[in-house]
Amino acid sequence: MSDLIRSTSTWWAQSSKHARRTAIGTTAIVLVLGLITWTVWVSPSGPVSSAVQTALGVTPKKQAAQPTAAELTAKLDAAQQRIWELEGKLESTDAQSGSRSDQITTLKAQLASLQSQLGAAKSRAEGFAGKSGADGGGGGTSGGGSGTNGGSTGSAVDHGAAAGSNGSGSTHPVGTGNGGPSKDPSPTLPAAPTKAEVLAQQARWYGLYTAQAPFNWAEYDEVQQQVGKASNMVGFFQGFDQDFNASAVQRSWANGRLPMMTWETKPLNVGNDKPNVPGYSNQDVIDGDFDAYLTKYAQAVKANGQPIVIRLDHEMNGAWYNWSEQPFNPSKVERPQNAPGTYRQMWQHVWQVFEANGANDEVIWNWSPTRIDDLGSDTYRTVDYTAKYYPGAQYVDWVGMSGYYRNAGDPATFAKTFDATLGQLRQIAPGKPIVLNEIGATESGTAVSESQKAAWFTSLFAALADPANDDVIGFAYFSEVATSVTDGKRATNDWRLNSRKDSLAAFSTGIRRDDIGYDLQEVKEQ
Repeated sequence: MSDLIRSTSTWWAQSSKHARRTAIGTTAIVLVLGLITWTVWVSPSGPVSSAVQTALGVTPKKQAAQPTAAELTAKLDAAQQRIWELEGKLESTDAQSGSRSDQITTLKAQLASLQSQLGAAKSRAEGFAGKSGADGGGGGTSGGGSGTNGGSTGSAVDHGAAAGSNGSGSTHPVGTGNGGPSKDPSPTLPAAPTKAEVLAQQARWYGLYTAQAPFNWAEYDEVQQQVGKASNMVGFFQGFDQDFNASAVQRSWANGRLPMMTWETKPLNVGNDKPNVPGYSNQDVIDGDFDAYLTKYAQAVKANGQPIVIRLDHEMNGAWYNWSEQPFNPSKVERPQNAPGTYRQMWQHVWQVFEANGANDEVIWNWSPTRIDDLGSDTYRTVDYTAKYYPGAQYVDWVGMSGYYRNAGDPATFAKTFDATLGQLRQIAPGKPIVLNEIGATESGTAVSESQKAAWFTSLFAALADPANDDVIGFAYFSEVATSVTDGKRATNDWRLNSRKDSLAAFSTGIRRDDIGYDLQEVKEQ
């Protein structure tokens, strides 16, 4: 991708070459004006109200003082911050252990209480703003209202009257990420590109997974600062027991990062060593058992109005997840097998529910098998086997793969980790952009020599500079320590970017190359 056209300006993410255009806080101004209008005209203690009541011979009742604009704004901000903090803890707790039921119950109760308080406060605020619009000659919110999606509140979005404009006639270029400390979104919906603009982006995507992002950015920011370049994508996971989380998407775009969600048709806290999850088979989805859930989810995605990548039921060509069609027999006990073809039907069914609710306008559907040469049997390494899972070009925007360097006995090269699978993807989905959706290298080597992890990073960026890989539009690195099960083998690996100084240095050097099609900000010192 060395000949990519670089963008010269931006409105939805900061640029390394130009300052970000400053957006006017219309909604905030209207809110303050509304509060002032309410204080003057409606408040029982206001001068106008008192005069009217006196003229009518009505004795005003003594009432509690109403909050000022500053007090209400502070309450809204504090409640929203606390909600995001609790959501981060809840996501992390669910993902780490299904046994922390007491802690999860407590957090959910706190979250529900705060969401109720925040909803009540916003209702009052919207009432004040509406009164201002009626009495003051047309005040209103630029977002066109507000809504609640999956327990997280957010305004409706207006992308502008025409594609490529944000009220100023400017074009929408590539995302370059946030070069400073990550920030929470403002009470108004953060600016974001359209789906079409994301798909048309010319520069590559660089994403990270950390333990709590996008709900808590502390570790994410630390890694970014150590690398020295800002990412423009963030990965996270959800299960089929969770509603759409609008705040995750909004928090991503507030920092100029494309949200990439891995959505699994199982409860979130069920690990990848449970290939049979009753009630969550492909056929259960096809039969409509989740249609009410999917409809609610799709409507929330549409209402939020911001692009999101959905990587639905990844690594389907392996045997460790409940959506696979492989028999799973590590302990000589067969599990109920999904019938051949049901994965494809399941994907198409989910897509069709989203289509019926207009949500595909916001969703970039990402089909992502696992590295094929690491599968346990030659039967599952063929292109014909992988192809039977492909939903079809109509139902997929991007294709991708998971690819980890696990075995210290293997060459620490891009070719060994990715080439076999990339070859199949290009046969199965010709012309589709490819994302290396979930990649990582485990630790190997000694303290006195360059690690194989560092060598693997060097090879990764050299391969991205190769024109043969121009269709690889980016990658997301899994910067966590994780225990997983692959073909019945449980292993814990340290995938973190900053696990060793030499591997971190190799990655930092690689991402700065000027021949790999990235346009990213330098990360500011904190």
